[in-house]
Amino acid sequence: MILRLATGMLLATVALALADPPAVAESPYPTPTRDGRERIQRTGTCPVGFVGKGRFCEALHQSTPHAFPVIPGKACPSGTFRSGDACVTLR
Repeated sequence: MILRLATGMLLATVALALADPPAVAESPYPTPTRDGRERIQRTGTCPVGFVGKGRFCEALHQSTPHAFPVIPGKACPSGTFRSGDACVTLR
């Protein structure tokens, strides 16, 4: 009985993991591209050094400063500046 319950829970977990890939693809955090550049979810205007490609903003170069989404109602943290709808590191 316990083995059957554990197996059922494992199958349910795997089914949920496979059924929801768009949630992972729409992460607000930066993700790397195959060529080493950075890609962030586009929420409006892309930051300096990034170009809009569909639903994403993609860094122009591998050395482009890191960017991450702005938290609504909050200022960008120390060592960053606001550019478009993102906070960008100062370098």
